[in-house]
Amino acid sequence: MKKATALTLSVGALLSFNAAVLTRNRWMNLIVAATFMVALAACSPASDSSPTDSLEAASEDIARSGARENNHWRVETPTIDAHSFANSNQVSTPNLHLNLRVDFDANVLSGYVEFDLEYHDENADTLVLDTEMLSIARAEAYTSGEWSNTEYELGNRDPILGTPLVIRLPDGAEKVRVHYASSPEATGLDWVAPQGTAGGVYPFLYSQSQPHYARTWIPIQDTPLQRFTFTGELTTPPELLGLMGANNPPNPERTGVYRFESRQKIPSYLMAIAVGDLDFHALNERMAIYAEPSVLASAVNEFAYTTDMMAVTEELFGPFAWDRYDQLVLPPSFPFGGMENPQLAFLTPTVIAGDQSLVSLIAHELAHSWSGNLVTNATWRDLWLNEGFTSYVENRIMEAVFGEERALMERMLDAQSLDAAIPQLSERQQVLHIELAQRDPDTSFTAIPYTKAQQFLFFLEDRFGRETFDAFVRQYFADFAFRSITTEQFQEYLERQLIQPNPGLVSREEIMQWLYAPGLPDTAPRPQVDVFEQVLADQQRWFAGEAIDMSGWSIHERLYFLTNLPSDVSQAQLARLDEEFNLTSTGNNSVLSTWLVIAIQHQYEPAMPRVEQMLMSMGRLAYIRSVYAALAATPEGLATAREIYARAKPSYHVLTRDQIEDVLGF
Repeated sequence: MKKATALTLSVGALLSFNAAVLTRNRWMNLIVAATFMVALAACSPASDSSPTDSLEAASEDIARSGARENNHWRVETPTIDAHSFANSNQVSTPNLHLNLRVDFDANVLSGYVEFDLEYHDENADTLVLDTEMLSIARAEAYTSGEWSNTEYELGNRDPILGTPLVIRLPDGAEKVRVHYASSPEATGLDWVAPQGTAGGVYPFLYSQSQPHYARTWIPIQDTPLQRFTFTGELTTPPELLGLMGANNPPNPERTGVYRFESRQKIPSYLMAIAVGDLDFHALNERMAIYAEPSVLASAVNEFAYTTDMMAVTEELFGPFAWDRYDQLVLPPSFPFGGMENPQLAFLTPTVIAGDQSLVSLIAHELAHSWSGNLVTNATWRDLWLNEGFTSYVENRIMEAVFGEERALMERMLDAQSLDAAIPQLSERQQVLHIELAQRDPDTSFTAIPYTKAQQFLFFLEDRFGRETFDAFVRQYFADFAFRSITTEQFQEYLERQLIQPNPGLVSREEIMQWLYAPGLPDTAPRPQVDVFEQVLADQQRWFAGEAIDMSGWSIHERLYFLTNLPSDVSQAQLARLDEEFNLTSTGNNSVLSTWLVIAIQHQYEPAMPRVEQMLMSMGRLAYIRSVYAALAATPEGLATAREIYARAKPSYHVLTRDQIEDVLGF
């Protein structure tokens, strides 16, 4: 347990704090892990290792959340964003410039960030930025054509919000510059040692800024309320390639100095940096893949459909609004499946299955170019506006590219996973427009803003018809492009643009129930797929000793078979399953993690060496946490899990370490 301090910030003066002390867990248990483990134990059709590739993207973000509540006194913040000290209502920063040096020996970024200032209060005399674990060297203000040092003060640290940096603004200040260095322990940065990369020769650096970790590597107004353009300059070891979530020049040369520009306004959580031994492959004139040399060819083969996905998304929901859409394959320590950084989507190598069975994650990250990156949740209370729309668009992409049956299977499996998750959540956590106060915003990343919100949008599609609803969604993206909005704004827009022009189809009471009530409304759509009924019939035949032909089964059918196994499956049956399904040696990590949990629970020894190999070779939370949890269910397994973790820990991201240590009782 860590101490938490509640702070009251006065922006007009430098700082005035009143503190109250309480305790909370720094990181919560995974909702998805707890839910799926319960479901597996009960032999229900849900699994922590993501029983559908449609839930791949959601499960990575759900991996940040937990079943237990955490409490935190509400800190007074200047805006409606309860997770930022920034006084952006008085002074905002419409453009920033980064100049950073990447030091792999010290594992720090050092340099400066420079902000243009836009005043909304003529009496404002301070700029308040969010920071966490940053070493501030000095602050400067640009006034009357000259830079000069200006006063600054760091406030008391809050364990969720970090430390406010309050900078004195001289009269007429046009810009502010902050010289600083990050900490080697910065949550938003992962410094990967050479042995943790595919090549094993060079180190790798990547960022993870969502939801509130940009402040761990940039002093910044770290709130999705505010958007800005930016330019950047990185100095790196000359043998490595530097990239940012910006308009990266195609096939850049390795020079050790890299310059970037993002002409489209983004929120802070989409700031991204990556440095490593990377090669480049163009998919077309505006899309490319970056990966380590030994990974690039397999990534290109796996992600070839991205160009088709882009084409259908533009046809459905409007033009792509960014300069480029590049994809970067990260080292296996990346805790999530993907991160939708504009113009440079981050992807885990664990999605490379060799058969494109997990590429709905690719569709999910691409969909964020419209929902989330283009139209953004104003606060983390409104997360469902990002992830619900993205999950809806993702499924529409999958239907257009891979067919209706696959899209319906993914929806059905998502719905079953949501059914299993809801009982593990408090009523507060079951609400789309969640009340967070100052709770860690990571706790909002559950199945609710993903799948419940997706079902809400399919409910609207069913009621109004696809043609009408598509037109609404397309116009929604156009009308709110490059803006951050609240649930209340969306609700008003929905009423004006869809409900009033089409009276009698949806009531206000139904909308209120979806947005503000816990659980699932009775009107929630329940997709059904006949092929799953055939899987269950085949499963009965298989347990009766008959041979069944699985050669044409999709990944969804295989996972449905596995997650519906009876509780009394025998060792002989497990061995037969292993042989016929090629489970222990599978290259599909979604299947593997599901299978290893089953093997651990049933003490199937032939799979145990693969358990250690998996836990030592990747840090993707949605896959490894369920395996650790299964091991930790017995005293002997817990001892094994702790021994493996001690060796694997140096290769895990800090977010992964926090979650696994919670599972293992550290």
